[in-house]
Amino acid sequence: MPLLVPDVVGWGGFGDVGKRLEALDGMGVNLKRLGRAALLGLVPMIAAVLVASTLIYPTTEFWPWQPAGMIDLQVYRRTGAMVLAGEDFFHVGEGLPWIYPPFAALLSVPFTLVSFSIAAICWLMLCVGGLGAVLYRLGFRGWALSMATTLCIVLVEPVRETIGFGQLGIILVAAACLDSLPGRRYFAKRILPEGWLTGLATAVKLTPAVVACYNFFAGRRKPGLIAFASFCAATALGFVLYSESLYYWTSLIGGETGVNGSFAYATNQTVMGVWARLTGDFGRAGLLLSVAVIVIGVIAAIAIHKAGYPALGVCLAGLTSLLGSPVSWSHHYVWIVPLGIVFWQARTLPFWYRWLGLAYTAWVVIAPFKRLPRGNDVEFDYLWWQQGMVNIGVIAGVAVLLGALAVAFSSQQRIAPPLSAGVG
Repeated sequence: MPLLVPDVVGWGGFGDVGKRLEALDGMGVNLKRLGRAALLGLVPMIAAVLVASTLIYPTTEFWPWQPAGMIDLQVYRRTGAMVLAGEDFFHVGEGLPWIYPPFAALLSVPFTLVSFSIAAICWLMLCVGGLGAVLYRLGFRGWALSMATTLCIVLVEPVRETIGFGQLGIILVAAACLDSLPGRRYFAKRILPEGWLTGLATAVKLTPAVVACYNFFAGRRKPGLIAFASFCAATALGFVLYSESLYYWTSLIGGETGVNGSFAYATNQTVMGVWARLTGDFGRAGLLLSVAVIVIGVIAAIAIHKAGYPALGVCLAGLTSLLGSPVSWSHHYVWIVPLGIVFWQARTLPFWYRWLGLAYTAWVVIAPFKRLPRGNDVEFDYLWWQQGMVNIGVIAGVAVLLGALAVAFSSQQRIAPPLSAGVG
């Protein structure tokens, strides 16, 4: 079917407008719905532009719009240009390093084909759309959806800084949530099977693999296997198109994360970060603790899923991926948005656990530890209360995981038959 282009020649005059609109409607394009969605997305998009213009480095050029921040997007564009030029993007002389798998570098290429201003607008549209899609899945709609998305952009520290840095955290969370989070769907049927988005996100950054593992071991074998297949296919594509892929994977296995020496930095809100700040040790002990947290977190997510809270299970798997990663900067905690909303909506959770989850959400949203001095190893000289302030969020996050186990166990106890049942 030929593409309908709204120009003077193609539309044949104003008398045929109605027919053309009917034709579009017949193709399954609900113009009123799309128009309303665009209007509702305008307010959060304006908020995102303002945050990107003022949060990190105040912009000095508004037309054409040229944000001085969005430094991660600049790295993505630099890497995309190096891919096109056939250069080694893992070793650059200046600027922030590229720390993602080679497949992610391939996805950055389109952003090099346009100016930085256009790339920034497109990136913000992806982030706002992804965040709005997650909130829509959780039950928000209409102007409530628009306002909730705007408030998250302006008030939630991880979201605000992800927007300001031009980071990809929102897109990764949206991919996993749209794959597995139960709730309202925009389309009646899936375009591709559940699991492919999570696998694709894992090929971009490894942390969503925890969500895939949770799905598989929670009895949702097909989404878990599809995620694994999608990850393998995308990673293989990276090997085919980029000969240095082996460097990334062998370096990663050897412990090279691209940020070695920064584990103790205050905004590294992981178990590994806490261990490094308290002991000065960057070795195996911290990594073993991280692995232990991942195992506990996946078990907790599975347990709460089987206790009747699948949405909370997905969010706990996402939280686990952050706490157990060697490095998760505070702006990576975009998972706090769906996690906090699920805790608020889950009125049947035990009172103590629900409010533990909401208190943890508030802490991450506000991020008061960022008021502390940081950098240049000042973290090793923190006073006791400063160490408590910078580390309490990670400890509370682990407590949320352990609390899920307690809730799931108590739920099983309530529905289990008495020990004497069946004994004559």
